[in-house]
Amino acid sequence: MTELASTMTPAEIASQAAHAIRVLNELTHGGGELSNSGDVRAIVTSLELIGQDLPQLCEQLARFLVIQHEDGQLAHEDGQDPDDSVTEIIEALTAAGQAADMMTAALGEARRATDGLTAPR
Repeated sequence: MTELASTMTPAEIASQAAHAIRVLNELTHGGGELSNSGDVRAIVTSLELIGQDLPQLCEQLARFLVIQHEDGQLAHEDGQDPDDSVTEIIEALTAAGQAADMMTAALGEARRATDGLTAPR
């Protein structure tokens, strides 16, 4: 377990990840803090690594909800049976995982395309 995982909850770590993406957007707006194509390559590589792990995370979240539901640990606020909600969440997480796979593939293509870029001499 990483030091980060031992000091923060999964929800807190997810919040920090979302915040980091917002900060990247701010720093790169209009070229902002980017100095060369190497910066783009490094960011794309990191985003690709994030994307590689998103499908697994989506699957784990769905699996947790299924187990919670099967164990009778989930209820719906308005007293309705949570079956439909759990099914909808699982389908959405599955779609998100598939979309993450596609995003990761596209980021891989972008990373490979940046490999040959350098500043003109």
